[in-house]
Amino acid sequence: MAPNRDLNVLNIVLVFCCNQNKTHHSNYKLIQQFPNLIIDQPKTTLQTTQPATGDNSREPLHIAPASDLQLDSQKSNPEHTTEIIPLEVRLNLKRLDNMGKYWVFKMHYHEAIKKQLLATKGVYWNPNYKAYLVYRHPMTKTEVEKILETPHFFGSDFYSKEREKLGGQIILKAHLEDKAWMRVFIPNLVSVHEKMKRFSFMRYSKPNDCYLLPATPLVLESLQLQLEPQQIVFINELPNGYLNARNLPNKKHLDLAKTQQSIFAQVPQAGKIYVEKMVNHLMAVNYSTSTLRNYSSAFIQFLNYFEFKNPEHITNPEIITLLGSLMAKGLSASTAHTMVNAVQFYYNQVLGDKAFELKLPRAKKEKKLPSVLTMDECMSLFQAVDNPKHKLLLLIGYGAGLRVSEIVNLKWTDILFAEHKIHIKNAKGMKDRMVMLPFSIVKTLELYKQTYNGKHYVFEGQFASEPYSTRSAQMVMKQALEKSGLAKKATMHTLRHSFATHLLENGTDVRYIQNFLGHSSIKTTMIYTHLTNNVVDKIESPLDKLVNNANNNKNV
Repeated sequence: MAPNRDLNVLNIVLVFCCNQNKTHHSNYKLIQQFPNLIIDQPKTTLQTTQPATGDNSREPLHIAPASDLQLDSQKSNPEHTTEIIPLEVRLNLKRLDNMGKYWVFKMHYHEAIKKQLLATKGVYWNPNYKAYLVYRHPMTKTEVEKILETPHFFGSDFYSKEREKLGGQIILKAHLEDKAWMRVFIPNLVSVHEKMKRFSFMRYSKPNDCYLLPATPLVLESLQLQLEPQQIVFINELPNGYLNARNLPNKKHLDLAKTQQSIFAQVPQAGKIYVEKMVNHLMAVNYSTSTLRNYSSAFIQFLNYFEFKNPEHITNPEIITLLGSLMAKGLSASTAHTMVNAVQFYYNQVLGDKAFELKLPRAKKEKKLPSVLTMDECMSLFQAVDNPKHKLLLLIGYGAGLRVSEIVNLKWTDILFAEHKIHIKNAKGMKDRMVMLPFSIVKTLELYKQTYNGKHYVFEGQFASEPYSTRSAQMVMKQALEKSGLAKKATMHTLRHSFATHLLENGTDVRYIQNFLGHSSIKTTMIYTHLTNNVVDKIESPLDKLVNNANNNKNV
């Protein structure tokens, strides 16, 4: 007797305990082969039903879902029940301190549950804390607890503005070694830690378990302004006259120090002597912080490939082999150029062996056209922004064709209102240049200065003596794009590309555009000739002109 014939007569109860992604496919195949199969799909939520007792009825058996069962292949008794381990235990759920309007928790990695959580409105992943943030709202609470199969996990500590007030105290003490700094001891609250990290001059002292901030009245005022509304009590134990406005450090020097610290943190002891020489030479020739960071990182990657052995013992063919292997792994041409420049700088400048010539191949750069917004799209972008500071930041970026670093470093002394010009100082390549100040924003700029009592930087950061960060400027652009509804991908630099393209379309000589943009080579500026539409459309073919002239002569 064929086994298939017997199976077609029987009602078979099938319980699927495998992955749900495979279930539908398996069901389809089995139903094709056995038309009389009765399939009981497991439910997604936890069940508390009793295990089946095996009666003779033809009704499908309802049992607990596979997620609740710890299957043991060694047990053959169909009535055998194993211990049910709750999902809460398996995920190792752990609550952390609240972060503002969010509950915070950690759990073991689970791909399916992770996707469900991040698909829920009000749930976010924080990569810094390696934890999930859940908006403190009843609906969000219900959804998340359902996914985690853990009721009452978050409690009823729902968010409201009245409950934002955290309490606690901040103690200010003098620095034991450097009077330019003060020690700040804060309550152990995540939200307070987050606010402290926003201070650009902030340092953290592990031995003292406290934050270090510049001992200036401006910093203290800003600290109180941010934390006193949350009922944080300030206990000032600083000596009289300890706070001094001159204690505010130079941002450039501070950035340089932070860059050096991050560079040496990724170098083992064996390679520090070579990296130190590289960094010292880069600083000696007054390279920018970004160049210092890029060259050093590329050089560290170079040394790491050769296990940080003496660079003088590395041969030319070995270096070429390295570049070839990196390009094969997907290294971009621009990154390859940076590495070549960094390596050649070390051998030519640091080692100083002029007789040594490092012949390295240059990878061909991808000729990608920059993204550009049309004039109508630019107008939509500006109209979507309500904040005066943010709108002016975008208008200057587009109207003068500035880099984002040039925008945030603008000082009021650089704005020449009478001449309708902007003096760009110490820009890329340590060069100064003059650019246009659009007539249409002069009055707006003057009103903005009066309203916000601008003293130093046009776009001030957290403190009056420091500029707006480039990251914040990029966020302004991102939010403006979202509000305007533009589907294009664009950054602050896109406004600069749009400025150059629109000038060229209006018939401006490319040499003037080169000066406005601060390009060293006309070749860099010529890329915008590939982006123009109006100018190209106006060019008449010689054949068309010849035919038109002939037709005109006939008509005459």
